[in-house]
Amino acid sequence: MTPETFHERIHLVIDRLGKNAPPHELFAGGVEDWHARARLAHFLAQMPEHRAEAIELFQSVMDAEVNEELAQDVEEKVYAMQGLSALEAEEKETQEAALEHINLAIECAEGTDFLYKYILRGELWADRWNLMHKLGMTEDAEAEADERISAFDGLEDAVPHNSYLYYGYRFKAHLAAERGVVLIAKDYMHMAIHAMEIPPAY
Repeated sequence: MTPETFHERIHLVIDRLGKNAPPHELFAGGVEDWHARARLAHFLAQMPEHRAEAIELFQSVMDAEVNEELAQDVEEKVYAMQGLSALEAEEKETQEAALEHINLAIECAEGTDFLYKYILRGELWADRWNLMHKLGMTEDAEAEADERISAFDGLEDAVPHNSYLYYGYRFKAHLAAERGVVLIAKDYMHMAIHAMEIPPAY
């Protein structure tokens, strides 16, 4: 994307969102700054007519160097890869690429011990499992979900609001519902909700 087009798209986003628009400073780095490209891509991704440009911008972030000492930097890269994967997951012919990019997001997120502000590691894994399910890899996806659940089994009190458990059980509930086992699906959803409950003393 040229600097001119990038600048035009920033103004398009700001004009279209009106009072809900992001501050112009969010894109201050311009087209040369991968953070600015990723941020603009998130907004363009919400506009169907600019979907291709959003994908192009997200793809330009794939090889961006992140500061692994800075949680915000890592999170921004992960969020961009998740955004790219979500767009690619919409079309059957790009779902394998979507799986590749959510794997990249997971690898990046799991490479640090940061507590991120916006992304949930469990949600990234759920994106992976849902894509695997679409691609006919349901058995492997379910085995991974079971593995995540068993890793935290019995630690609910020590690790409250556990996104791995929440999304693991939610994925299991989704599969059970698809298989017509409604009561088991409900049980899994109750377990998912319990995993994200805030204790009374919190």
